[in-house]
Amino acid sequence: MTLISIENLPLGLTYETNSPTLVFYPQQDPFGCVRVCGTPMVAGQDTIRIHAIAEGTVGGIATTLNQDINLPIQVLPPSQDTVPDFTMSDTTGCEPVTVNYTPLLSGAGVLSSYDWNFGNGNSYQGADPPAQTYGAGDYEVTLQTTVTGIMLTELSISAINDDWCGDVDEPNLPFVGCVGQPDLYFTVIDAQFASSRSPVINNVQSHTWSGLSIPLGFPPFTLQVYDEDGLSDDDLLGTFTFDASLGTLPISQAGTSGTRNVQVQTVQIFNYNDSVHVFPLPNTALTLNTTTNELCAADLSLVSYAWQLDGVLVPGETGPCVPAANGEWTVTGTSAQGCTSSSTLEVTGVGMNDLANGRLLDVFPVPNDGRFVVRASGWALSGSFWMHVLDPLGRSVYAERITAPSNELLRTIDLGTVAHGSYRLQVSDGAHVATRPLVVGPH
Repeated sequence: MTLISIENLPLGLTYETNSPTLVFYPQQDPFGCVRVCGTPMVAGQDTIRIHAIAEGTVGGIATTLNQDINLPIQVLPPSQDTVPDFTMSDTTGCEPVTVNYTPLLSGAGVLSSYDWNFGNGNSYQGADPPAQTYGAGDYEVTLQTTVTGIMLTELSISAINDDWCGDVDEPNLPFVGCVGQPDLYFTVIDAQFASSRSPVINNVQSHTWSGLSIPLGFPPFTLQVYDEDGLSDDDLLGTFTFDASLGTLPISQAGTSGTRNVQVQTVQIFNYNDSVHVFPLPNTALTLNTTTNELCAADLSLVSYAWQLDGVLVPGETGPCVPAANGEWTVTGTSAQGCTSSSTLEVTGVGMNDLANGRLLDVFPVPNDGRFVVRASGWALSGSFWMHVLDPLGRSVYAERITAPSNELLRTIDLGTVAHGSYRLQVSDGAHVATRPLVVGPH
């Protein structure tokens, strides 16, 4: 069995067979396979007709039989299309978002052009658009896909030979000559054996078929002009080979002649849109309140905060503000959309604003494991004074009354097993009160 052509294959579709030679041997494999694939470009209903010739032997006599297989197909209009016309690598995310686009509408034997509008002020024409980067906001992305095809739009037969005359349908009678007139039609077969057939025009020796849209996607093409006969085989009046060159060109062979016209036609225009939503990064810019000695992020409503002092995570500090201490602070904030950002601020001079006239108070190291050194100088420290360590709620976790032997104090404090977190050292000599933040954590 030999596949000779496939008729009415919708534009944009092609086919594959399980035999590259298009010849099938049922005694070796009882089933031949023809798979139609691709993206149809024109809506409607039709029947794909697979034409084959079966050759065999019946009772020792070689027999040839034409075999047709019909495959109904329905192509829905674009309004019922649920498949996107392009893919996007991302549709949402935290700024900046970079999106890659890939068009999907293309078909065998047709040409597709793509007109993009990315919604961010950029546009592009082509199948390989550059990646687009978006800041915070909502963006509508549109793609217009224009599908065109090279088509045989007109065939004009101005003269035919006499091969139509002399059969049962149009006999050639003695002394009378040819009786009747030919019934003309033509077929076009491309390099993939996809065929198209024109309407039959009865009783004419010339005719112009206009308004055609016969796809010419796979050159070269074979044009055959026939006289249709009802009782005998159709008469072949001429065979012409042509390519997809545009314009009107002559054809002529064995007494049959005319012209063919090939043009590029717009088959379909598809419009599709999608959107990109980009969330803003949280504002974590740091501000130091010198009155309260608090360090706060600009956005106080984030879902989480993580604080670091001199590159070390501060345990227990998950709010928008922390008691400040000298050093390099970094906060990382996370928004409800999962976006994160970080800000850094170098803090100096904290805990000394209430110490004038050269009086100093210092704590080191910070952070520490609950054991740290307090250094004070420039005070009238010959008497006694109180030293307190307060937790974030103002509760005292350490208190000691100290008598300083001189104007300078260097003392080691051990808080024991207090929880990791932020604390505040408070020193009072009766005339002055000074505070100094400190952090207990991994050190």
